[in-house]
Amino acid sequence: MKGRKSENQDSLLITTCLPYHFLDKTSDSTNDSNLFDEITTPPAPLLVLMADGVSACQFPKQASQLVINTVADKLTLALSKLAKIQCEAQKYSDDNKQTQSNNKDHRYQASTMSFDDDQIASLIKIAVNKANDTLCIPQAYQRVPPLLSTLSGLLCIGDRIHLFHTGDSRIYRIGIDSLTVLSEDHRIHRGQDKGALSAAIGADTQLDLQQSIFTLHQDESLAIMTDGVYEHIDATELQFELCSAATNMFESVAAEHKLPTGFNASQTICEHAFAEGSHDNLSMIMLSMDATPCQSGQASALNSSDQSSSDSDMPRYKLPTGLEVGDSIDGFTVMTIIARTARSDVYLVQDEHKNDYVLKSPSLDTIDDGHYLRDFLKERKIGLSLSKHRRAGESAFNQADPNRLHMTTLNGSSIQSQSISSGFSASGLLRYYPVPASTTYLYHLTEYIEGESLRDFIERNAPCDVWQTYDLLTKIGMAVRVMHRNYLLHQDIKPENVLLTQAGAVKLIDFGSASSSILKDSTRPPNGDLHYAAPEYYTDAPKGVHSDLFSIAVIGYELLTGQLPFGTQDLMNPQHALVMPAQPLRQNNIPAISQQALMRALHSNTNARYQAIGEFLQDFNPDNRANSRDPEPLIQRNPLLVWHSICFIQFVIIILLLWVYLA
Repeated sequence: MKGRKSENQDSLLITTCLPYHFLDKTSDSTNDSNLFDEITTPPAPLLVLMADGVSACQFPKQASQLVINTVADKLTLALSKLAKIQCEAQKYSDDNKQTQSNNKDHRYQASTMSFDDDQIASLIKIAVNKANDTLCIPQAYQRVPPLLSTLSGLLCIGDRIHLFHTGDSRIYRIGIDSLTVLSEDHRIHRGQDKGALSAAIGADTQLDLQQSIFTLHQDESLAIMTDGVYEHIDATELQFELCSAATNMFESVAAEHKLPTGFNASQTICEHAFAEGSHDNLSMIMLSMDATPCQSGQASALNSSDQSSSDSDMPRYKLPTGLEVGDSIDGFTVMTIIARTARSDVYLVQDEHKNDYVLKSPSLDTIDDGHYLRDFLKERKIGLSLSKHRRAGESAFNQADPNRLHMTTLNGSSIQSQSISSGFSASGLLRYYPVPASTTYLYHLTEYIEGESLRDFIERNAPCDVWQTYDLLTKIGMAVRVMHRNYLLHQDIKPENVLLTQAGAVKLIDFGSASSSILKDSTRPPNGDLHYAAPEYYTDAPKGVHSDLFSIAVIGYELLTGQLPFGTQDLMNPQHALVMPAQPLRQNNIPAISQQALMRALHSNTNARYQAIGEFLQDFNPDNRANSRDPEPLIQRNPLLVWHSICFIQFVIIILLLWVYLA
C-alpha cells in the first residue's frame, strides 16, 4: 500500500529462480540437447525480495526497483550456471558408470543436486554488491542524483533459508506462539527518535550486509515488512496478529495444501498500521512452507525478460596509464610526471586556460584489485562532497564542464581561479574537481599544491620544538575536524597524507580509507603504514573521532621525538596494554601537561581517550603550563622536595613519640 504518500516507493518480488530455464540446450551432442528434458526438476529456489526506497533521495522508487531487478537478475544467472555445471558433472559421472548399458530410460536425477551453503551465500553477496555498485558508483563518478534503498531478502532452497538484509525493514520468524526478529535494524539512535539509517544500498562502496542461514520447520512462517508497518503497531498486538495468521496457514496447508479462502493477513496488518497513523508506505510479505513434495514438471519457467541485465551493469572506464609529457586527455595536457607507483600514476596537467591540476589514476597493476578500485571511486566521491564545487547558477548535480574555473568581471577580464577556492583552502582539505561528464577514463582531478609532505619535514627537522609541533597539530586537527563535522572518519592520517604548502598551511589528502561515522560499513585497518592506526581497528571496539585523534597523537609524538611510540605488533595485539614511552619526551624538555595530553590521546582504552580534537589541543597547548589555574602537582614538579619533606615529618613524629614514651 502507498499509504498516505503520493506514490509507493517500495518494490517487492516473489519469484522462482528456476536456473534450468537458462540451461543451454543447443549443444551438438544428442545427449546434451536432451539434458534439460531428462532432468527431474526439484522444487525451484524461491527468491523473495523487498526494497524500501529512501525518501530523502530524489528517486526512491527507481532506486528500490533497480535494486530488486539487479539482485534477481544476478542471482538467477549465477544459480543457472551453478546448476548447469552440476548437471553436466552428474551426467558425465552416470555415463561413465553405464558405458556398457543401452538403457534409454536412464534419467539424471537433478533432485539429488545439492547447493553448498557457503557457495550460495557467496553468490548472494556478489549479487547484492553488484546492486550496491549500480546505485553507488554513478553517484561517485557520473554525478547523478543519489539513489538509496534498503533491501531484505530470502532465498529458499528447499527448507534451507538464506537471509540477507541491510537497512531498517524487518524479517520475522513466526511460530505458533513465538515471534523472533531475525534481521538487524541498521540505525543510529539519537535520543527518543527513530534514529538515522546507518546502512543502505548505494550509501557507500563498502556494504554492511547481514547474512545468515537456517532451516525452516513445517510449523513456522516468515514475514518481511517495512518500517512503515512494524513501527506503528504495538509489539504485543503484532505478535498476536502474526501468530494467529501463521496458525491459520499451518492448519490450511496441512489439510488442503493451499491457503484458506480469503486469507489476507498481510493486507489486514498493513491496514492496521495505516489506521494507527503510519505516514509511510506499507509493505509486507508472509511465507509458509508446504511439505508436499514437488513432482516432476510441476515447476514452470519464469519469464523475466523485463529485468534487463544491461541496464544494471556498471559502466566500464579506461585507465589513462602510461601518459607522457605532452599527451592530452579530456582537454588536459600532461606537463610533468609527478609519480608512478604500484598503486597509482600522478601527473601535473593544465587545461586550456593554463590552470594547474593534479591528475591521479590507478596504475595498470590494480586492474584486478576490486577493493582498491572501490576505494579509489569512494575517495573521489568523498573529495567532491567535501570540496563544495557547486557554484551559484549551476544545477545540484553539475553536468556542465566543471573545469572552467576562471571568472569574468564586468569589463570582460578574467580573474584567477584561486578566488573561488580560497574559502575551501582554509579548511585544510585537498580540493577535488569534477571531471568532464563525457569522460570514458577513470581518474581524479585535484588542486596542485606546491610544497612538501609532512614525512619529508619530519625527516629533515625532527625532533621539533613543542610550539612548532602544537602549531602543526592544530592545523591537522582543524582539517580533520572538517571531516568529522561532515560525519566522516579519515582513518589513514599519517605524515605521507599531510602536505605542507609554501605558505605554511596544511593540506590533508587521500580519502580512500575514509568512511562514514554513521554508516557501520568500512571501518577497517588502512593500507600501508600501520604505525598510525588506532588499536581498535584490530578489535570489535567502537571506532570514532578518538580513532583519528590517536593517529594525530602518534604524529605529535613523532614530531617531538623523531621516533614512533608503538610498533605494529603492539597495536595489533588486543591483549597488549599500550604504554607510551615518556623518556624521549622528558629528554626533549616537553612540558608535563603536553606529555599528559599525548598519553591520554594514545590510551589503548577508547573510553579513556579524548572524544574531541579541540579538547586534546587545548590540553596539549604549552601555554597551559603558565596560564592554568590548576598547576602541576608538586610531586611532579619537584619530587625530590616532596620525599625530603615526608622524611623530615616522619623524623619529627618519631622524636615526639620517643619523648612521650621516655617521659
